[in-house]
Amino acid sequence: MKRFLKITGIVLLVASAVSLAPVVSLYLSKEPAPYTNAEAAKKLAANKGDSFRFLVFSDNHAGLILSDSAALKVVRSMNREDRFMKAPVDFVLSAGDVTFRGSKWDFRIFNIIRSRINWPVICAAGNHDDDNKKVRDLFKKYCGSNEMSFANRNSYFITLDNTITDITEKQLSRLEAELIKSSSYTHRFIIMHKPPLSVYQQSWYGPEIGTWPDKFMKLCEKHKVVMVFTGHQHIFKSLSHGGVEYITTGGAGMPMDLPTSDGAYHHYLSVRVSGDYVDLEVRKVFPPLWEYLCYYMWKDIFYTLKSVLL
Repeated sequence: MKRFLKITGIVLLVASAVSLAPVVSLYLSKEPAPYTNAEAAKKLAANKGDSFRFLVFSDNHAGLILSDSAALKVVRSMNREDRFMKAPVDFVLSAGDVTFRGSKWDFRIFNIIRSRINWPVICAAGNHDDDNKKVRDLFKKYCGSNEMSFANRNSYFITLDNTITDITEKQLSRLEAELIKSSSYTHRFIIMHKPPLSVYQQSWYGPEIGTWPDKFMKLCEKHKVVMVFTGHQHIFKSLSHGGVEYITTGGAGMPMDLPTSDGAYHHYLSVRVSGDYVDLEVRKVFPPLWEYLCYYMWKDIFYTLKSVLL
């Protein structure tokens, strides 16, 4: 028995070291030239047909080793998306918090991680990407505009900046103008960081106390927006309101602190557009072994004991 335990321990130690190697390699990598959202969207102009897919992730929080190690696994899984699928993956969306604290180091690491994704990446800004003018300038350098719109095939995409939570009247007016302009497209999608409503009952995040969520959701309902993608909460949850799907997908790297059973697991989304049909699949990604043994295993044990004892 002792021999078995010893061998098991050695195997786990070696496997954990191997699972840590990619993030070590990441930190030693040379940084590529960054590109902006506008440059990424420009690559989509030649796409034809009405069948395609795009991927969505959020809250990778580059610059923190726990986040970066998990984000690399998410990226590796994303890059396998087009192995057997007939509908091509055209691009990838990020709903913000691309960095941990908005430092130059964080943006450098995000830029390297982004460069390993097989498709153009278009990013919304998160509150971690907007702490001060210096951080906003770095976001502009590495990602470009924090609000933009672009078309791909039969669909129209709008990014909004709600890093300070509220969406202003000016932004709402711009949004409605964009939705009217895009009325000829079959589908409309919105990407922003903070959700207009909390999709998790026990959440600390409660945007409903403001006035903007109601105005925003009425606009989405009026103009038949298909899906609104957000992050901020480190969880996957989806809620339908007024015919619009509000999807929180904050699982691309940042350590999860809620129960795994409630949707707090690493993941990204694969969205398929086929003519007038849209569907979404959640791709769960198991954390790197070293990270699971150091953190996630104990988190799940804690919540299990809590549910039994309290």
